[in-house]
Amino acid sequence: MKILIKIIFLVSLIGIGNTVNAQIKERVVERAKESTANKAERTVDQSIEEAADGVINGVKSLFKKRSKKGKNATSDEEMDGSNEGEWGGDNGGEGGLGEDQESIGSIDNKRKSLSRYSKFSFIQGEEIIAFDDFKQDKIGDLPASWITTGSAEIVNFDDLEGNWVWFNKTKGNFIPEYLTDFPENFTLEFDLMYDFEFGTYSNSRRLMLVLTDIENPESNLGWDGGGDYFNLQKLSNNYLGIEFSGIGSDGGPFISAKKAVHTEKGLNFRNNFNAKHLINEERANEPIHISISRMGRRVQVFADEEKVLDLTAAFQKDVKLTSARFFVNNNTDNDNYYISNIRYAIGQPDTRNKLLDSGSYTTSAITFASGSAELNPESYGILKEIAEALNSQTNKSVEIIGHTDSDGSAELNQSLSEKRAVAVKMALQEEFGVQNEISTAGKGQSDPIAENNTPTGKAKNRRVEFNLY
Repeated sequence: MKILIKIIFLVSLIGIGNTVNAQIKERVVERAKESTANKAERTVDQSIEEAADGVINGVKSLFKKRSKKGKNATSDEEMDGSNEGEWGGDNGGEGGLGEDQESIGSIDNKRKSLSRYSKFSFIQGEEIIAFDDFKQDKIGDLPASWITTGSAEIVNFDDLEGNWVWFNKTKGNFIPEYLTDFPENFTLEFDLMYDFEFGTYSNSRRLMLVLTDIENPESNLGWDGGGDYFNLQKLSNNYLGIEFSGIGSDGGPFISAKKAVHTEKGLNFRNNFNAKHLINEERANEPIHISISRMGRRVQVFADEEKVLDLTAAFQKDVKLTSARFFVNNNTDNDNYYISNIRYAIGQPDTRNKLLDSGSYTTSAITFASGSAELNPESYGILKEIAEALNSQTNKSVEIIGHTDSDGSAELNQSLSEKRAVAVKMALQEEFGVQNEISTAGKGQSDPIAENNTPTGKAKNRRVEFNLY
């Protein structure tokens, strides 16, 4: 009788799934590859009882895109809820991890690997202006806070955190409204992923971030950033393009800086970084973390931990950047870019003086893998600066306090915040030789400094606090 009930339940659910999938395909399938179709898979040789139990425990997997190749699949239980992205969101203790699942041993393994980032000179801006993982946007829609002339939609994956903006066959400008009024020093980061058919022809597989001093971000929405048009059709008086190209026929793929300051092509320039080891068939569907730092006239670009561009005179003196846009030109259905986890912050913190002069320092620039106390590579630079400050005051004791956002249970977030404080302590001592007496504590979600109902507010609340005594 139990088996019969489960069979009936399974058949009903499959019918519902087919109806929903038909509605989704009506909108998507004409321009989507098989790799981006909504997932409605079940193993054929699985027993009926196992299939029924699987549907009961994870019915929403019927409506997710299929797992990306080269990634470990995430279970339905882990995906359930509102996990934050690569920046360390807090869902059920950031991914539902219990205390017995996050041991000091795993923290120690990550700590030992930090030294390989010693040449990674990027330092995250600590004052977050905007953070967007697109979790507040509806799957299948455009990002609500973007202005665009092209086509894109929000998608998610079974084995990746957060939601992603998917650019398929399209050409146009995509302007996030929150990327505006840039200070002289800032950092801008995002996760970039691609999925191309490298063996097929495409005369354009390009995604370009364009920083500009255009007065009205919504003007020139028809601007064409492709080919010679980038030089000849001016967007504003000063603008810089950072382009990610999937085209290999000209020696690429490249990550390029394209600067246009004059309508005469010969007065502009283009710097190419050969990115074959980053953009290739083997790395398709694997996120690349892009980190951009502007310090006055200088702009540096990192892909993962590798510096790919360093422009000492990217802009004329005293240029005030007012907006940014993504220009996308994908020629075929086989050309796919994805973006997630955009982080925009005021750059280059004066860590040493803030810590030593005031005796306390709080930063959101120390970040962790989602659901764990594993330090992200982007944290190396700020940890090094904190260590230098502490090593100049070895007679002082320091307390490290971890904080999380409010996603997940208070108990798990409390435990996670404590473990993250311990991870920072271990990194300072073992990687940077800090000799100060260090104590650690965690406050979980109990002491927010911003609202917990927006991605930006949550990112601000995920922080580490230092107090000198």
